[in-house]
Amino acid sequence: MKSLLLALVIAMTSPIVSGGGAAQAGSLSQPAQQVMKDPSPPACVKDSNVDSCWSAGVAAEKRNDAAAALANYERSCAAGFQVGGCYEAGKIYFLDPAHRSYGIAKDRMARVCDSDDAGIGPYACKYLGIIYRNGLTAKPRIDLAFRPLSRSCFLHNAEPFIDGNGCEILAESLPSADDMGLSDAAWQRDYIAYLAYAMGCTDDMPALCTKARDTYRRAVAASARWPTRCVEELERSPFPETCDAVADPAMSAEFEQRQKLRRTLVRLFRTATENPPSG
Repeated sequence: MKSLLLALVIAMTSPIVSGGGAAQAGSLSQPAQQVMKDPSPPACVKDSNVDSCWSAGVAAEKRNDAAAALANYERSCAAGFQVGGCYEAGKIYFLDPAHRSYGIAKDRMARVCDSDDAGIGPYACKYLGIIYRNGLTAKPRIDLAFRPLSRSCFLHNAEPFIDGNGCEILAESLPSADDMGLSDAAWQRDYIAYLAYAMGCTDDMPALCTKARDTYRRAVAASARWPTRCVEELERSPFPETCDAVADPAMSAEFEQRQKLRRTLVRLFRTATENPPSG
């Protein structure tokens, strides 16, 4: 599956493109249609926290049969025992050129992003954000991408479990103050980016720790206002330190402290995005 992962990297870093070359939304690719026409596919049966169709899809992927994998994942998604099949089908529609349909991928990822599955929900939100950001099904909408990317990094679940790569994409795809209909003073974009990098840092991504600290140091050197605001808000948290301390990888070494730090960053993010300062 390395080629599929490479395709994702290309999709995330390539210039914004239109969705004109994608398969028509709502349609199955021809190989998937052929497999779905099997006259007597076995019914999906719940199996622990997954189901038999999902397991059959995993087995098909292991033998490099993408069409059979897609058909089984679609059947799992339709059965509704869990959302893993929807997610795996969405990945194939997004990543595999032979079965690509960004429109169907959007539908499947939206279903998972809107679910309460804390394990894969944040990852689905990331894909959904990329689809909006890159304009893969319609006109690029960085403002619409903001919500699913925020959920990927901060807001999907209360634990919180996150997709660190989604945090990086969020930090580097933030709407401008104009996009949000706010002033530059109210929409402190660098501060929000800093919080996203710091959250990604907690997901064992040292490069994001470096990006967070560099963002903070540039802000201090430029006498920006948000580092002071960040410190003031941290004084009401379990981490009453200078703001750059939350981007220290050592702060995330132990699980309980990492989750406590993440909950603090969620609170800072909510304050920065839902209750921006006036002026």
